Amino acid sequence: MGMLKPVFKLRLGSFLSETDNAAGGPGALRIERDMDVAADAAEVRLMERPEVAVGDAVEIELGHDGTTERVFTGELVELVPTLSGARLRALGAMNKLLNHRQSATYADQSAGSIVNDLAGAAGLDAGEVSNGPELPAFAVDRRRSAWAHVKSLADRLGYELYCDREGRLHFRAHGAAAELDSTGGLGALAGAAASALGVGGGGEGYAFGKHLIRLEAARRTPALASVTVGGESPSSTQGDATAHWLSRNDADFRGTAGSGGPESLHADGAARTKDLADRFAAGLLSRANRRAHEITFRILGRPSLDLGQELQVSDVPDALGNGSGYVRALRHRFDVEAGFITEVRLALEVKP
Repeated sequence: MGMLKPVFKLRLGSFLSETDNAAGGPGALRIERDMDVAADAAEVRLMERPEVAVGDAVEIELGHDGTTERVFTGELVELVPTLSGARLRALGAMNKLLNHRQSATYADQSAGSIVNDLAGAAGLDAGEVSNGPELPAFAVDRRRSAWAHVKSLADRLGYELYCDREGRLHFRAHGAAAELDSTGGLGALAGAAASALGVGGGGEGYAFGKHLIRLEAARRTPALASVTVGGESPSSTQGDATAHWLSRNDADFRGTAGSGGPESLHADGAARTKDLADRFAAGLLSRANRRAHEITFRILGRPSLDLGQELQVSDVPDALGNGSGYVRALRHRFDVEAGFITEVRLALEVKP
């Protein structure tokens, strides 16, 4: 088998640099994409500063043997000329939502419809946006960015909020949290976690002795054992179809998920029914514990990988290094020293 030749294509506004015509003399490309960070980021080092400006569109493609695939979509936010060339930094499409502010009130709309409306107003294309539950009332205001409002909804529901490599917004659940909307029950979280831990299931696979250059597996004590959510003093336990007003005792309408300690308590005005309070509690518990079991590994460059994708790792001598999960972070490195390398962080469900 012959050696793979790393190749690249870089577009900065009208400027184009690629492997066979390396305009500007690219020395290194770095792409950082992480669900724990609001926006994707890219850094490009060039020997000569191109005629580009802050705000220009940025597209980066990487690959092997003449075939490239998109790994980053965003815009230039920093241009730093130096004595040895130039350093350029770009942020992903989520930056549009970070910079957008508006005031609005939504009544009897699903979480997904609210997200779609805010994303559209920010000029952001939508990918997979789950509907989630219907919210009796939800307000956004200009004191916080649209991203902050959408992220707060994602956290309540246990969803992930991210952009894919084409720059499309995703608002959806992965792992055990994906069971919460379909079942509506709090017990689903533990059941899904138990079934998702094994190596089986769908998704692309990487094996020790074949693909892995480096691997670390981490198992941590779950951050929370239970979550309680106090809502807006709902008037009954009859679901969303009910009136809402202040009550002298709302103890029977609090939402809970899990049991024991450590415990987290939340007051949430958007949880206007017990069903919603329970749903938010389950989502918050899922969010708090999604980093309890992770695998981080390094492989030869894979431009086709994306956030949220299901992967498997197998044949690692230590059993904690094996498992299946979804991609929460991707880092691509392309330079003379390393060639094209990809680092992946998987979130695995922890068996209770």
